[in-house]
Amino acid sequence: MALADTRIRSLETARECVRLGARQRTIALLTGLPTSFIFHNIYDAEHLPPRGRPPYTEDFIYRCSLRVQAEVGMFATKYRLLTAEGIAPAQALITAFRHYSSVVHPPSFSFDEAFFVVSNLDGIWAASIRTLELAACRRCGRHHLLPHGAAPAVAGCPYCRPHRTDRAPARGRPHADHRAPASGTDTEAVTVPAALEAQIRSLRTERMFEQLGAHPRVVATLTGASASSDRRASSRHREGPTHVGRAVNLIRWGVAVKTVQRAQFSLVATAYTRLLAADFEPADAVRAAFVHVSAMLPTVEPLSFDRCFEVISMFDARWGAAEPSFDLLSCPKCHASFLASRTDRERAHCPFCALLRTPDKYL
Repeated sequence: MALADTRIRSLETARECVRLGARQRTIALLTGLPTSFIFHNIYDAEHLPPRGRPPYTEDFIYRCSLRVQAEVGMFATKYRLLTAEGIAPAQALITAFRHYSSVVHPPSFSFDEAFFVVSNLDGIWAASIRTLELAACRRCGRHHLLPHGAAPAVAGCPYCRPHRTDRAPARGRPHADHRAPASGTDTEAVTVPAALEAQIRSLRTERMFEQLGAHPRVVATLTGASASSDRRASSRHREGPTHVGRAVNLIRWGVAVKTVQRAQFSLVATAYTRLLAADFEPADAVRAAFVHVSAMLPTVEPLSFDRCFEVISMFDARWGAAEPSFDLLSCPKCHASFLASRTDRERAHCPFCALLRTPDKYL
């Protein structure tokens, strides 16, 4: 997995942990993010982290009531089913706790306690060794938690002891601070800072363009981020449309650019125009148009995203282009829309007509 994907996954996991009421230490252990970064970037002045130390205690399960023990066993069973299907532990923990919170209102234990249970169940995160395990009761067959290495006994099953009172020590009763808000339906659900949501969206957008082969300078232009240092560009300021390598030949557009490529650029410009009319953002429109046209002509040489971005920027006068350099004309013969350079020395001619006349030559 690429470093960018790992960072996005960590921030998304942190966002879900915040929604479930997790403390900073839990988020740090679960995502690998530094606590200082979590404090300054995951939270803000309006969204403060929960106070106090995380309730990490090994006797949590053994001191709580039978009802809570059964609920913890239900949660742990769901977690184990998810990991058995190949789901990563962090995502399995979040999903299992969300499932538990949707069934039990209010939850009897917090997300921090669920995190500590999973840590001891698998020997990860907050636990260096396994101290808990899931075992099936020999009488009812239901799974419940036991100390690691202990033999299952009917007397230890919380489901098979209905005669025992449900009273619990003071520690067993969930404190108000331990109640994790349910996502989506609870009016008191924890909200996530807008800056964190914006950061995740920005990273995801950057990653999508990178996967299309976009140059870092193009990615920075589309997302509004600062581009990394470029030794070839640092000596002088680049003016005009953002491009990588030699700029598009506008004066000899109809001759210097291959017929198939001009047809591809024209299809991208047409799709881009329609997406803008449908209220797409320009960056989303150019990405979607590029993906759409790339799938239309799988047998021809594909366009590069950087070159496609350069042409669209000069067609729509965006991203550094002061004025349009292309027009989208309608062919009177085939009625197709094609791009024509405003400064082309030759008369504009439709690339689609050439493809229709001699397809074997170009395709």
